[in-house]
Amino acid sequence: MLNPIPLKREIRRVCPKCPEEGSSMVRDYLNAGRLGFVLLAGGAGSRLGHFLPKGTFPVGPVTGKSLFQIHLEKLSRLQETCSAPLFLFLMTSRVTHSDTLTFLQDHAFFGFPESQVFLFEQNEVPVISLRDGQPYRDSSGRKIFAPDGHGGLITALGTSGMYDRMEKLGIDTIETFHVDNPLVPLADPVMLEEHLQNHSDMTLLAVEKESPLEKVGNIVHPHNDRASLHVVEYMDFPDSLAIQRNASGKLTFWAGSIGIHLIERAFLQRMQRNLAANEHFLPLHLPRKKVATDDGEVEVLKPERFIFDILPFAERPQVVVADRLEVFATLKDDPDVVRSHLSRLYASWLKEAGITFPEKAVVEISPRLAVCWEELKKHFPDPFRMEENRIYLDLS
Repeated sequence: MLNPIPLKREIRRVCPKCPEEGSSMVRDYLNAGRLGFVLLAGGAGSRLGHFLPKGTFPVGPVTGKSLFQIHLEKLSRLQETCSAPLFLFLMTSRVTHSDTLTFLQDHAFFGFPESQVFLFEQNEVPVISLRDGQPYRDSSGRKIFAPDGHGGLITALGTSGMYDRMEKLGIDTIETFHVDNPLVPLADPVMLEEHLQNHSDMTLLAVEKESPLEKVGNIVHPHNDRASLHVVEYMDFPDSLAIQRNASGKLTFWAGSIGIHLIERAFLQRMQRNLAANEHFLPLHLPRKKVATDDGEVEVLKPERFIFDILPFAERPQVVVADRLEVFATLKDDPDVVRSHLSRLYASWLKEAGITFPEKAVVEISPRLAVCWEELKKHFPDPFRMEENRIYLDLS
């Protein structure tokens, strides 16, 4: 992208709250069952030494709850406040599908109705050899395939019949999110209201970048067109732009995309039809990644599509901004970083709610109990003190 221009900082900000506290517009939309959820969970936790679906990895700082459990508990809490059933569409991959289904069935979908969860597989593409630019073959001559990126959901929702299922269920808008972030706010009332009021095809949740070269997408306007939005992946964003700062010392290109979107189903279906008619309609990105082969781990180019590449085609795209402590704790290489982040957030909720506790306590709060400090405060008299060094709060 040439000559991107930064977003203004005066963008509506999200402070995660229970959706039942949203406007009548938001409540009516949820109660009509018009919002669905797409969880992107095709990856394994191999970089963590966990060779099962990443969603099975334990991240709860006290309980060791898995990512899947945390997401499904949030969805269960939301379901309790809605008069219509909520539906989760869970994208797996060939290597994770069976293990994901078994794990969820073994744990009774963590209390969320199994009949309201639909698993579907994303497609695979051949990886490319760094040596000759051709599809990589191992020593036995076998082509190696890998999932086609989070943008693969555009096609996979169609080939699996999930678009048709959504339409029959009355779902018009979907929230897409990645399994590796336990703090994804589901049906955030501010984000959903912004999306609906502006009749937007696509709304993104952004955070302020922590460092110039942070590995998140950069949300920008293309050229001088402030009506359009692009996300430029960190690997494609020039360092010379990423390090720019304004007169106040703040990053010029400050808005980081964290993979949480509200997207209109009809818009996604239109994008699918365009891809079917022209496979080059959206770009293929070629990040270097290691894949497992019969010859061991091999570094290759892995063709992927990114969901945010549909943004330039969206009508009235929107961005809302959130405090990264509240919404962004993505599991990459070190689970202790995520657990520490969660504990720090939950400890801040205790303080805001007027609860005193040991300064170095490890804290975990179930989403079944609260998704913000205001909701937590309703469950405890004021003042209230806890003496434990490991604090876990749930409904029971």
